[in-house]
Amino acid sequence: MEWLERSTKVESPGVLKAGNPNKSLAYWQGRKTEIAQIQQWLTDKNTFLIGIEGIGGTGKSMLATKIYDEIAGFPKRFWADVSYGAGFSDLARQVLSEFGFPVPEQEAQLVEALVGCLRSGQFLLIIDNLESLLQPDRQWGSLFYGDFFQAWVEHGGNSKVIVTTRERPELKGFEWLTLKGLQVDEGVALLTALGIRGDLTQFVELVDGHPLLLRLVAELLKAEYSQDPDLSRLADLGLGNLRQLLTDSQVVGSHHRKNMRMVLVLDASFERLSELQKALLLNISVYRGAIDSAAAVAMLPGSSAPEIEEELRNLVKRSLLVDKLNGKRRFDFQPVILEYVRYKAGDQTEAHQRAINYYLLNVKPAPWQVKEDIKEYLEIFYHWYQLENYDTAFDIFIKCNNFLTFQGYYIILVDFCVQLREAWRKTGEKETWKYGFVLNELGNASQCLGQYAQAINYHQQSLEIKKKIGDRNGEVDSLGNLGTCYNSLTEYPRAINYYEQSLLIAKEINDRNGESNSLNNLGNTYTSLEDYSNGIHHYEQSLLIKMELGNRNGESNCLNNLGVVYRILEQYQQAIEYFQRSLLIQSELGESKMGERRVEANAWLNLGGALVSANRESDALGAYRNARELYQAMELEKEVKLCNNAIERLSQPKTLVSPVVGFGCGCVGCGVGYAVGFGSKIRCRNGDEHKFKTG
Repeated sequence: MEWLERSTKVESPGVLKAGNPNKSLAYWQGRKTEIAQIQQWLTDKNTFLIGIEGIGGTGKSMLATKIYDEIAGFPKRFWADVSYGAGFSDLARQVLSEFGFPVPEQEAQLVEALVGCLRSGQFLLIIDNLESLLQPDRQWGSLFYGDFFQAWVEHGGNSKVIVTTRERPELKGFEWLTLKGLQVDEGVALLTALGIRGDLTQFVELVDGHPLLLRLVAELLKAEYSQDPDLSRLADLGLGNLRQLLTDSQVVGSHHRKNMRMVLVLDASFERLSELQKALLLNISVYRGAIDSAAAVAMLPGSSAPEIEEELRNLVKRSLLVDKLNGKRRFDFQPVILEYVRYKAGDQTEAHQRAINYYLLNVKPAPWQVKEDIKEYLEIFYHWYQLENYDTAFDIFIKCNNFLTFQGYYIILVDFCVQLREAWRKTGEKETWKYGFVLNELGNASQCLGQYAQAINYHQQSLEIKKKIGDRNGEVDSLGNLGTCYNSLTEYPRAINYYEQSLLIAKEINDRNGESNSLNNLGNTYTSLEDYSNGIHHYEQSLLIKMELGNRNGESNCLNNLGVVYRILEQYQQAIEYFQRSLLIQSELGESKMGERRVEANAWLNLGGALVSANRESDALGAYRNARELYQAMELEKEVKLCNNAIERLSQPKTLVSPVVGFGCGCVGCGVGYAVGFGSKIRCRNGDEHKFKTG
């Protein structure tokens, strides 16, 4: 019974099942008291967060579904099942999109954006199976969930958030409903509706009205004795001593009795399955989330697709699976049954290998546009990780790393890296280049999430490991990353110190690419200090090395940076020439990867600004439209908005100078626009000169 008593393991990078509950209320019975209590909380202006707590199978999700489907007063509502450890980023992005709100480009802004969204209207957000996000100590296993709940409790609004869970998180501000079994009359009504005969009252009392147990027993009797589904038949199914076992004084405590009855009923149900049904159930339990019949067939290649489809539906009839119709029929487990089946399966090595092979046959080739394009690789990583083949899991992470970085999925990157770091800690493999690389990526992702102290800590750990193993190239990278962290904190002298250390080592080992990157970083920092001549000097040195190496995308980026500086200096024709050279390289590169497309988009946008400054508004319109098209393809809403604003202004009789746009932050004076990683004085939307800051 230990599988029922251990805490649910967080599975990351997780899978979000969202949209609508897709749960049938066909045999709904009772719960009037519980519904009345939730209705009271939903109308209470001081209640923002409601929790439905109970053991597995008590009907928490069904009660939440009843509320979702039938409670009035919420024009928009969203259902999120996080039973497979979904990240907060996925949840927030989908809720914002569904409710018609812009999705911020930076993941660190998602908590504020979601809270703002919920405060602005009267929405209902239900998060099902919250326990899957908790570690054994009831702390959060995924970034930002705790921050969101805390912020929502503090600020609140007319919207309501309901969660279902088997375990309460360490968080104040909930109104908790502890859900128990059905009342005796409700349980009797359920068994009667399911066509079961016998001493119904006695049986409901015996199992404390546990809804899932009642359904399992009813479906078992109907499957085995369709003509006479009487409770007296339980003896023939190996459950004749159920009362004796559940009232045995040696079974101490109600918690153990509840677990015992679930195990007994599930064991009886499992043993009555055909060999094919058993094999099917055990093998598909390695998957995460709902699957179609093709995924199930991949587990049992000796069986035909129609045969597998039929058996999946038979398992649904026995309440061992649930089916979901959303365009295509898919099959899934209830969490408590999934845990039982996985425990029953034991060693699942072969099933994990088959799952990997199935996903490998269905991977989408690069270039990828959205996260959905790499979903198969996320699953392949998960299965290799479950097989404790961490090196191969690392290889899958490397495949996705650049895409996730350029798309801004930093929370997923953190999930990847934390899992690998913890795995190698346990195996004692902490002084390897892979371990150092993972720490480095944790630092980069943390920096992008605005967690600079954490980022510096990771980069320093990575640097120490690289020194120990003699990885001089790795030292160059770690020192450069530390410099970038301090540059983001506007601690420019410390940033320069780290960049110069990085540059020195790169020269010593003839790492020309590292040397070029260090020079470019120094150019950024000197420009932030408004030492433009020094900035130009370092950019030009970096550019020469990029040209020497044939790094065309790096060359394009350097040219773009030089263009920005010359625009700041109001040497507009020089700036335009640099932007045009940058774009020429991008056109020669052809079909660009994600990072290159962003360089190209930034160059078009910056060219548009320079053309406006040079009083060439008609040419600028074309540049802004090209930039907008690229940003739209990358789903960068903030940049798209900037392009639209510029195009709108240019369409008016009088047009003001537009701001420089790129990877940095906004104007201190009015908050408009973006700079390319350094400070600048340029004209903002309102025509004033303002100071731009790094971000």
